[in-house]
Amino acid sequence: MATTSPRSKPPELRLLLDQGFPKPPGFNLAFVDRTVEAVHLSDFDRELSTHSTPDWMIYWRAAHAGFHALVARDRAQLDQTLEMYVLSQLPNFAVITWRKHVEDPIREWGQLLAYLPEIKRVVRHRGARAILLPAPTLQPGNLINPTDTIGTDATQRGISHDQAKREVRAELQRWLDDHGHDRSEFAPLLRPRRH
Repeated sequence: MATTSPRSKPPELRLLLDQGFPKPPGFNLAFVDRTVEAVHLSDFDRELSTHSTPDWMIYWRAAHAGFHALVARDRAQLDQTLEMYVLSQLPNFAVITWRKHVEDPIREWGQLLAYLPEIKRVVRHRGARAILLPAPTLQPGNLINPTDTIGTDATQRGISHDQAKREVRAELQRWLDDHGHDRSEFAPLLRPRRH
């Protein structure tokens, strides 16, 4: 993937990515969302990333360099009075982090990308604040067993579970025949499963 930016106008949102935030080779956020610019701390100011710099100093430097938010992996800074005082004095700057620690680059980038529209809205309209992204987890209500759907359909229609599956297999066979497909390729779908 090319690393040149497809952006033609200034970004709506500039994010500074804290030390340790994943930096996939060749990935450029502008190819996903041209309205957002993300810069890693080491690319912004190597001095800040190589020395033990307090979080509040990073906020200050980032805000004065035109960044709208710092994306940090360390949620603990939100409990530090000094950092929160400095953040409260930066009216157009926010800190974005995760409610629960995430140590997975796919989850970190995925959550950040998924919440970008909300982050843009909050940062633009709410001023200085800290944004806690929810933990990227699947709850039991997010998991569906396909046989439950078949059972629900059978119950609603007043037929047995097996009858519903027989009807589905017949529908599959009709579709395959109507479209000239060889049934043998789909044999596992067309015969009843033995338990």
